[in-house]
Amino acid sequence: MKRSPANVVVTGDAAAAVKNREIRARLQIIGAFQSLGIPRSQWPDFVKDFHTDPQARTEFQHSAVPPPFQPPDFDRLRESPQDWIKKSSAAWQEHQGRFLEAEQHWVTEGVDEEIPPAKGTRGTGRKRRNAPLDLRYQWAARRLSGAAWKEIPSGSFTGNQVKKAATAALRLAGWPTTIKSPKLRK
Repeated sequence: MKRSPANVVVTGDAAAAVKNREIRARLQIIGAFQSLGIPRSQWPDFVKDFHTDPQARTEFQHSAVPPPFQPPDFDRLRESPQDWIKKSSAAWQEHQGRFLEAEQHWVTEGVDEEIPPAKGTRGTGRKRRNAPLDLRYQWAARRLSGAAWKEIPSGSFTGNQVKKAATAALRLAGWPTTIKSPKLRK
């Protein structure tokens, strides 16, 4: 059953999934504000509003409970444990397939909509060229707190990498990538 936060307009399951991703990104940025020790007085009003409104942080749900699964009986006089594991694993795979097929039926019939997968975020990579996720959210928090791009410490990352990663985090959160503040200079 779908449950929606108050005062949020959602047009379907795909929009609800996008909203959930937005909420998680916002919570990551708020966590970065807190871990960096940035005082709330330096948080933008829209971040404070989100942080203090529990309804804004309520995620959407659309739960479907599969029917119970009963593995096949194990007859230790006629089959080995390995044979039973193969048989029960195959039965479980079939059970999962039937359930997911039934769920997809509603999309096929046009009752529900296809939910696009979340855009993957690249990890740090073998050569550690990409910033870790928590660092990307910290950069976004620093930007929102009024730091100019060139003021955000980047360690081994270039200013362009910092700006690109933090901007992506802010877009995912649905928050502005540019802040009009006397402290910010381009």
